[in-house]
Parts: sequence; C-alpha cells; structure tokens
Amino acid sequence: MDKKQAILKSVLKLVNREGFYHLNMKNIAKEANVAAGTIYLYFKGKEDLINALYSMIVNEFNQHVLQGYEDEKPVKENFYDMLNNAIEFYLTQPDNFSFIEQYTYAPFLFKENQNDNFLLLSPIYKMMSVGKKEGVIRNIPDSILLSLIHGPMNTIIKLHLAHKTDLNKRGAKQKFFDAAWSAIAVV
Repeated sequence: MDKKQAILKSVLKLVNREGFYHLNMKNIAKEANVAAGTIYLYFKGKEDLINALYSMIVNEFNQHVLQGYEDEKPVKENFYDMLNNAIEFYLTQPDNFSFIEQYTYAPFLFKENQNDNFLLLSPIYKMMSVGKKEGVIRNIPDSILLSLIHGPMNTIIKLHLAHKTDLNKRGAKQKFFDAAWSAIAVV
C-alpha cells in the first residue's frame, strides 16, 4: 500500500474510532506510520484529507452499486440489483458505512463539498429518473423517493450490523427489496 493510501486508511480508522472532532495530523501520521510532514505532500490539511477519503469511498461505492446495471433491463430489476449491491458493499465494508454516515450527517459538513455530497446517490437518481419517465416510479420529488429508499436501507444495515436482524437469513433481503420497491413504485 502506498503512503497516500495508508494515510487515507488511517483517517478512516481514526474517524470511525474517535470521530471527526478528535482527528489530528499527529495521530494520523502515527496510525499510518509516516512522518506528519508526509501527509502534507498529499493533502492540504484535515478537511482535504476527509474530503479525499469521502470521494474515494463514493467512487468505490458507485462502482459496486452499478455492477450489473444495464439500461436495457427493467427499472425494477435494476433497482433490486442496485439495492442488493449497496447493501453488500456496506455489509462487507462496515467502516465505509460508518464513515459515510458520519460525513453525511455531520453538522459541520465541509461546505465546499456540500454539492458533491450526493454523488454517493447518483446511481439511484439515474434509476429513479428512468423509472419516472417509464411511469413505474412515482412522480414525486427525488428527495422524497430517496428518503423512502436510503433511510430504510441505512436502518436495515445498522440493525444487521448490531445483530438485531439477519439479512443473510433466507428471504430477508428479498422482503426488504419488495418493501422498498412498494414504497416508490406506481401502484
């Protein structure tokens, strides 16, 4: 792993362990096993580091979510595939899930990146747009559709990670997918 990647992985670990407020360059350098000055070869400062980590995770997430997405497939099938891919990404990378949760809902969200904050959800926006055009997804504001998908998905992932439910149990994911689709589909 190169130094830049080691630094980013250290930030991920430290943010998830201690939160944004306690993150400092000394601890990042120690965790990454680099000199503090080395961090500044790659990043301008703490905000740049956090934003770079967010961008890295978003890119990984979107690549994973879009696996199997095909414009020719029915919207419902793409929806199920995307939701499954999103859940699998977060279940196999819970540190990424925790970081995204903290970053997204941080009261001090870095304002210069605020517009980029929804890049994480760009694949779902694309799918919703296609579904609206085809008349299979409700023609309501994207923010409402998103809240009907993203909020429950985050909750079910948290419940799974806390061992309050088991998404690996036979049929559990399918029931969730069906409920999520019912929430946004034209009746």
